[in-house]
Amino acid sequence: MLTAPPALHATSPQAERTLRPSFFGAVRGEALKLSRQLSFWLTLVGGAVLLAVIVLAISGATGLKESLLANPTAWAYNMLDVFGTVFQIGSAIVLLIFGARLIGMEYSSGTIRIAYARGAGRLRLLLAKLFTLAGVGVALLAGYLIVTGIILALMIASLSGGFDPVRQITNAFWDDLARWGLVQGMSMGMAILLAAAAAGLGRSLAFAIAAALAFYPADNFLNILEILAIRATGHDQPWIAISQYQLGPNLNVVLNLIEPSHHSRPAFASPLAAVDATHALLVIGAFALVFAAVAVLRTVRPDVLE
Repeated sequence: MLTAPPALHATSPQAERTLRPSFFGAVRGEALKLSRQLSFWLTLVGGAVLLAVIVLAISGATGLKESLLANPTAWAYNMLDVFGTVFQIGSAIVLLIFGARLIGMEYSSGTIRIAYARGAGRLRLLLAKLFTLAGVGVALLAGYLIVTGIILALMIASLSGGFDPVRQITNAFWDDLARWGLVQGMSMGMAILLAAAAAGLGRSLAFAIAAALAFYPADNFLNILEILAIRATGHDQPWIAISQYQLGPNLNVVLNLIEPSHHSRPAFASPLAAVDATHALLVIGAFALVFAAVAVLRTVRPDVLE
């Protein structure tokens, strides 16, 4: 006698929740995805080669030994300006390209549909990507500090025959170095949010990378157009006011503004009129909120409806 097959029971809500990928599992997946991109490692190797070229150029500069022995603190600030600018540019490029790629590739390849179908929450998946990129940023900063610290220590030892100049560097410099690290963390965070906003807005890998990489150059170039507009119109406003609320110029000057001694020098465009630290931090915070809102809203209400 044939018996009917047992009835299929619906999966309980508890079982559904246990089958959903965990947050840290999603982070591991994103980290693995990033680590398997050959272009990521080639970019890091290229950055290391560029750093080696810069070190060789600095080592051959005239008066390097004399300036170190005459004023170790001023020498240290000069090195921070050079190597700090290199890191600021390099870390931004890495995080903008691979942040946009990590988020945008899901839309271009269509795998975002598979991820959603397997139970990956929209916000959870986005946060996992952002968390992974933040980890990359921390690793970049820590690794860069270690490598450049070793390079500068060897340079000091070869120039002075020991480490006496290091002991002569004032405590103010080490405090400013900590402030530099905080500002670099802020800058990397903005790069990650910008990449996420560009990827969410365009839903295309090509658009995400292009928009993310074009934002800061365009923002800095706008200062030149504002200067030309002032000369052409003979009026300072509204051009100066616009420059005071741009993201790039405020990021460029915020370190100088929070330093008590104001040693750092902006490497790129700065507001056309003086701003204080509070103003710069508020502008940066406002842009961060806008980028985060765009990324989240485009994730919560996407074109992908499955």
